[in-house]
Amino acid sequence: MVDPALDTQFSLWALIGRRWRSAFSVSTLPFELKQEFTQSLGKYFMPFLLGGLVAAGLAIAISLYIGSLLALSFAAVALVGFGFSVTACYAARRPLNTDQLVKVESRYLLGATMASAGLGGIVLAVIYVQAEFILQTLLVMVALAALGVGNGSGPGRPAAAFAQAASLCLPVAIATLIFWPQPWNYASFIGVLAYGGACVSLSLRSFAGQSDMLRAREQQRAERLRVDAALQHLNQSTVLLDQDLQVVLINQSARHMLGLADDMVVPGMSFPDLLVMAPNLARATGDRDEFLTHARLLVVARQSFNGVLRLNDDRVIDLECNPVPDVGWVAVLRDSTGERNAIAELNREVRRCTLTGLPNRRALGEELDRRLRMGEGLSLLLIDLDGFKQVNERHGHAVGDRMITRIGFRLRTADPGLFVARMGSDEFAVLTHEANAAAALALAQSLLETIDTPARFAEAEVSVGAAIGIALAPGDAVLSDNLVHAADLALLAAKAEPGNQIRLYDPRLAEHASRSAALESRVRTAIRTQMIEVAYQPIIDVASGKVVAVEALARMPASPEDPISSEQLVAVAEARGVIGQLRRQVMRQAALVIAHLPGELSLWVNTSVSDLKSPAMIDEMLADLGDAQLPCQRFAIEVTETALMTDEGACFANLRRLIDLGAGVAMDDFGAGFSSLDRLRRLPINAVKISGTLMDGIGSDDVAARIFGLAAGLGQSVGVLLVAEGVEQPEQLAMVRANGIHRAQGFLFSQPVAASRLPAAILAAEAVAHGLLQRA
Repeated sequence: MVDPALDTQFSLWALIGRRWRSAFSVSTLPFELKQEFTQSLGKYFMPFLLGGLVAAGLAIAISLYIGSLLALSFAAVALVGFGFSVTACYAARRPLNTDQLVKVESRYLLGATMASAGLGGIVLAVIYVQAEFILQTLLVMVALAALGVGNGSGPGRPAAAFAQAASLCLPVAIATLIFWPQPWNYASFIGVLAYGGACVSLSLRSFAGQSDMLRAREQQRAERLRVDAALQHLNQSTVLLDQDLQVVLINQSARHMLGLADDMVVPGMSFPDLLVMAPNLARATGDRDEFLTHARLLVVARQSFNGVLRLNDDRVIDLECNPVPDVGWVAVLRDSTGERNAIAELNREVRRCTLTGLPNRRALGEELDRRLRMGEGLSLLLIDLDGFKQVNERHGHAVGDRMITRIGFRLRTADPGLFVARMGSDEFAVLTHEANAAAALALAQSLLETIDTPARFAEAEVSVGAAIGIALAPGDAVLSDNLVHAADLALLAAKAEPGNQIRLYDPRLAEHASRSAALESRVRTAIRTQMIEVAYQPIIDVASGKVVAVEALARMPASPEDPISSEQLVAVAEARGVIGQLRRQVMRQAALVIAHLPGELSLWVNTSVSDLKSPAMIDEMLADLGDAQLPCQRFAIEVTETALMTDEGACFANLRRLIDLGAGVAMDDFGAGFSSLDRLRRLPINAVKISGTLMDGIGSDDVAARIFGLAAGLGQSVGVLLVAEGVEQPEQLAMVRANGIHRAQGFLFSQPVAASRLPAAILAAEAVAHGLLQRA
């Protein structure tokens, strides 16, 4: 069984042996590296020539001086050896093939060995004939120096060093050991052999260092070739630059883009010169000069820089240069023509209505800005279609889209000088160079007639109206946003009137809009901060004179300077979608107040149709009533007749649910609209409040009395509770009683009062009612 330690030693010595053999042989290197290694001898031609001549001349001179034929023979051998080494160095200066490389290496090895053997023989001969000690010492030093120089520098070969050390050091060491006096003979013997060993070791290290350097350089060269090959075949146009912006590499894609032939790019050419001479940039002088000026500033700061160049064929090139630390720069050229065209097309698309092909709101704003900057006078007409929603509902959105397209075509072709844009769903804008009111009004009237013309789509004949708002520049505004706002205010004023209307902007419209905005802000703030107040007005039972119910009315906080009516409060809340919040604030306050009053008084609260459409409304009301412990049977809502006319179907479910819960549902302002017996019969209601407007003239106008009687008769015919509003005079109360109306409400009994005054108002109302009943 083999000892593991012994096996390890054998393996170690085998590894050292392989390393030793590879170190002694140039053949372990690849051919390209062997060639480079051998050709490195070429740079030592002149040093070896001069050194060899000096050493050989000195050896021959000393040989002649001491008259030794043996020394002279060895000098001849050394001279021949120097000749072989010098001719080998000279041959290495030319490119070599494999055979020539071997011959040069062999010649150099032979020459170095012969030169060393000749020098060693000369030293042996000089010491043997017992020449002057100074000559012996001089020759020993020259021989050893020659050995050191030949093996401690670039041309050193391990095999040559071993041969030189053996052929030179052994004769010198033996000669000094035999013929020199003690103890110098032993010292010189050991010193010369040690020096020879050191020279061999130094040669080994030099050869290993050179071999590693050559291999590393070859790896770098191979890696660069791979990178170059990759860059050359890269579709992205790329230029590699050094730190001074000199071209290191330009790939084929970049050459093709710039129109550069292969022989036009010289290594070391500066990047600015490359751009100047590029044939495809001949027309880009301005862009190129601006880019280079910018680049020079940023190169100093080692910051990335970029620019845009336009080729002769109008292609657009994005050029970007990025620094690579301690290396240089990478310039990338990218053809962005297609991308820029796509962006331009996208910009056109985002400025165009996809349905009609007309410019959109954004394009209108840009066109307005352009014309106003040029100081042009113009008129802006904003057009809002009337009845377009009904077209969609009656004929479908497909017909609606075709109608919008037809209207856009009519507007665009009405006058070639008009700029027509589609602002939104059913809104258009028209720009004209006419800057006077008369011309703008005439154009608006013409466009109204164009829009009003019916259009036929298959079996459907469709027609819409329009309202037009007009603003003039520079009279009404000099900025595009302000001009659009002015035209929009005029359009709102036109839409507020029935039929096809045209309105010119008037500064008073802006004042009205400002007041409306302030009003809206105050209302929204009051609702948000729960500052809404509640006023209460008693409702009298006509037969008994007792107060049986109280109507809760929303009120804004008192403001003597600028009071806001209940009608304005409700209108703003409905328009801004906060009517539900308003109703809840009123309900919470009023339910607590009524629940704490003595008796079985009922609470009546006004609601809007938009609130009645909410699925959560009934649950919110029930929660507020539950919090106040007020039974649902003591609660009623009021909704106006005209509001129910607009969307009674959407409110039907909530009205029915309230009736089923035992609550009251009253149609408010009955008789103020188009009172209908069919509507009274169809809707789930159990009370009717006859409008106070029907009270006007009662007592002095028989027609008014008959109209009031007819309204009361309609209510009685469906068997609902009747309440007369707006009772202010005893004669009106008498008419109420005469027509069989059950309850009455009005200033005759009490004005709306705060919660703190409600008990007293109830007593006063009952006192008035009882007094009138006793006189009747």
